[in-house]
Amino acid sequence: MNGFYKYWSRRETLGFLGGWLLAGCNQASSSPAPSAPSETTPLANRIQSAAGSELPEGIASIFQETSDPDAVLTALMPAVVDALQCDRCFIFIRDPQRQRTRITHGYSRETRWSTMVQTGWSLESPNLNSKDPLTLSAYQSPEAKFIDDIETAPPSSLDIQLERSVFGHRALIHAPIYNDGEFYGNDGEFYGILEPCVFDVPRRWTESDRELIQNLQLVLGGWIVRYLQDFIW
Repeated sequence: MNGFYKYWSRRETLGFLGGWLLAGCNQASSSPAPSAPSETTPLANRIQSAAGSELPEGIASIFQETSDPDAVLTALMPAVVDALQCDRCFIFIRDPQRQRTRITHGYSRETRWSTMVQTGWSLESPNLNSKDPLTLSAYQSPEAKFIDDIETAPPSSLDIQLERSVFGHRALIHAPIYNDGEFYGNDGEFYGILEPCVFDVPRRWTESDRELIQNLQLVLGGWIVRYLQDFIW
């Protein structure tokens, strides 16, 4: 990563600052009205080609059927839940230009589990929450973290009280999304986190689960950039 960033604190954003209402479980994100769809660009073609070659057909088709990034991210959340056979998936988006963050899209299998979708943007915390190693790791590296059981994970890997009280999950994947220099002409910038999870019971994440997440990490950076361009900038 270049230089330094102000840090998003999962604790402050999701549980302790207040001011944001969390959406109900099977509700889509509260996105601004989309602009008129633009024609597929060469950049989008490269993104879609990468998706189609490595992702399962049901997920790859989401990237191929539309150039609307909001529609793609909305459809992707339940598709990831189905592909991983997990309970919830949300995407946290970081707007590095305005130093703002928001969970924009999410889906949960059951209404008892919040999607965690937020109704507005929050400023990035100027101070990293040192008790949350997952936040720190996401800002430092695109390496995904696969937590089989928060109750038995090493204390240095996560903030157990935060995971219990705010997120409520038992197992999770914490997958940072970077803007890949191969597609976008830079050496990578942190744009968000994809977070599938399982409630109630531990989950052993398989090699195929890891491959799916890694391939999504390669694709999603460009779609987040396009989402910010279409709906924010």
